[in-house]
Amino acid sequence: MNKNFVKIVTGIACMTLLSASLMGCSGNTETADTTASVEASSEAAAEITVTFMEGETVLGTATAQAGEVLSADSYSNYETKEGSEFLGWYEAPSFIEASKKDLTTDTFEEDTTLYASFSAAEVTEDTRKWYLAGTSQTGPLKDNNWAGDIGQELIDSFELVPTGNAVNEFAITIDLYAGDEFQIIADWSWDVQKGYGLFTELDDTQFASGGSLGGSEQKANVDVLQDGNYTITLTTNPDNSSLDTVVIVRNGDVTNE
Repeated sequence: MNKNFVKIVTGIACMTLLSASLMGCSGNTETADTTASVEASSEAAAEITVTFMEGETVLGTATAQAGEVLSADSYSNYETKEGSEFLGWYEAPSFIEASKKDLTTDTFEEDTTLYASFSAAEVTEDTRKWYLAGTSQTGPLKDNNWAGDIGQELIDSFELVPTGNAVNEFAITIDLYAGDEFQIIADWSWDVQKGYGLFTELDDTQFASGGSLGGSEQKANVDVLQDGNYTITLTTNPDNSSLDTVVIVRNGDVTNE
């Protein structure tokens, strides 16, 4: 074979390899630049904002990197209120305990709204009237018809009346039967209701949840499992409804068979 031909072919091959090598280097540079750009963009998007609220009032905001603990200086001023005690920050405006956040340790991965819970030193008088609303096959709640149009005299028989033992404490003593269902409502209206999830110290041999309504146990019916005469006591705080409590005590067997 002609030696000059071999040299020419070899030279062309080397130039081709060199060109490919240079193109490869150029491509790697562009890829590296693109990756760096994406990473920079990702870092910029990692900043989150936490909005602090009291009711419907915005107290302020704080920013941090996702996954980082907020600086105490960015929110501590929102934890004071004249004449009130700060109880904590909650993701749920209804102050559900499961939504409570400890800002000294908890972090956030996205923009978040937190609600401040306060307890006033002096509790506002509750001027609402509270009633049982429910249904029964055999007991008094049979006439209740889930707070239906039953006449004022009968409505009054389902009222939780002030006990005089404590501020905003209301109670009713009533016969309940297995199969009965009920909740507590304000002013014979369903605008405010207190269901199973808001009752405390329930005996699970006497009561059960009737299933959540609207995804919340707080609006679930209380199902009666055991006949008996019961006293239901409600204590309210109009300034912070998350502090309301409901206790049911079985006094004994039903009084009117």
